[in-house]
Amino acid sequence: MKHITTLIILLLTSAFAIGNEIDNLKTNEDVQEFLCKVNKYLDDIFHTVNKIPDNSPFGKGKFFKLDLDQNGLTDLVVNGKYLLAVTDNGNGKFHIHSIDKGAFTLFKYTLTDIIKINKTPLLVIKGYPGRLSNRDTTTKDTLVLRPGGFAEYNPAPDKLTIEEINFETSGCYGECPIFELSIKADKSANFNAIEYNDKKGEFKTIIDDSTYLQLIATINYIKLPSLKNKYRVNWTDDQTVTLEIKYNNGQIKKIEDYGAIGTFGLENLYDQLFSLRGTQHWNNNGHGPVLTRPSRPLFVPQYGALQ
Repeated sequence: MKHITTLIILLLTSAFAIGNEIDNLKTNEDVQEFLCKVNKYLDDIFHTVNKIPDNSPFGKGKFFKLDLDQNGLTDLVVNGKYLLAVTDNGNGKFHIHSIDKGAFTLFKYTLTDIIKINKTPLLVIKGYPGRLSNRDTTTKDTLVLRPGGFAEYNPAPDKLTIEEINFETSGCYGECPIFELSIKADKSANFNAIEYNDKKGEFKTIIDDSTYLQLIATINYIKLPSLKNKYRVNWTDDQTVTLEIKYNNGQIKKIEDYGAIGTFGLENLYDQLFSLRGTQHWNNNGHGPVLTRPSRPLFVPQYGALQ
């Protein structure tokens, strides 16, 4: 299980130093070769498990080039065995963003359209049926790539005054990090590392300005007040995360999310909160910094295991 956790961290957090190749990709074979350089587990991306014919313009077996993050560099969207995006971060570095979700990517999606609103590229997706997939195949989501990952497109973000963020995680069948995190409006934060973090104990810090502002922007983007209070995947042995946000003079939104993939926007926020363990300078009662695992590991691999 420790090996699996390490694998997932590598898949989801690594930046990949490869020459700028996306502009030159012309065929599925070109894309496959490029993806194998980015990640060796993406060696059969155009193999669809359930063999359902898909002749739609944006369907399975296709790839698309566009500037998803609007940094002036061409990115890649691949709709194959997995639905994923690869962004070009510059200087020959690339990053994978999985759109399929959940254990063994059981929550499968397919691309139905690519649109632009106010020059912002958006991906329209819906659930995709499969041998082990369990998704609503009629409801569509429109996704935008934001700092931290994808989120449901929101043309009118909230302007909530965030007073406190509380976040805690449970264990799972494996080594899911168990911890508690609290962040105040003055950016002061407390981190209680309970189990499967690189250190144990209680730590404090002041969250850096840019990271804190990104957290607040994400909370305001994901339509927090209208989200459900509980989300749950339909498999066992996964991790539960509990998010409580106090805002606007004492209003409270509390979300319990078994599986930690309630919405794309929530998953984005969870990933940012998990990452704080490694990106901030935590101090243990003044005895120096602690480094922790920087990303949110899942208890099963995202790529390569499901054949």
